[in-house]
Amino acid sequence: MQDTELLQFVHETAEMGIEGLQNVVGQADDRLRESIHSQISEYENISRRSAQMLRSKGETPKEPALMARVSSEVMSTVQTLADPSSSKIAEMVIKGNQMGITKGLKHLHDYAGNDSQVRSLAEELLATEQSNVEQMKPFL
Repeated sequence: MQDTELLQFVHETAEMGIEGLQNVVGQADDRLRESIHSQISEYENISRRSAQMLRSKGETPKEPALMARVSSEVMSTVQTLADPSSSKIAEMVIKGNQMGITKGLKHLHDYAGNDSQVRSLAEELLATEQSNVEQMKPFL
């Protein structure tokens, strides 16, 4: 995996994080909503920086696949209709972050580039997702 591939992964993952959180924030109580807004801001920062880095390398940042976005929205809607509790929302956020952690670790292990800024941003995304899991645990 080269620099632009890892950056595209970081960008798409951050964008999916934003969309997934936006899908559930409306059902969250005040305390949970505050945590979710904080996580959205973190993802927006990473998304913006990854997009800038991609552009500086002559690449256009890609958005997550339409099917992934639609699937995420439908699953969020169905699950929160069935159980709109803070516990259920926190569980959904944790599961999304755990998927990102797993894929992020795999991509970092496969990264063959030597751009320390690219690696650092991917590691920051990974740390953000790990932190997001910890932030959600009290809501379970």
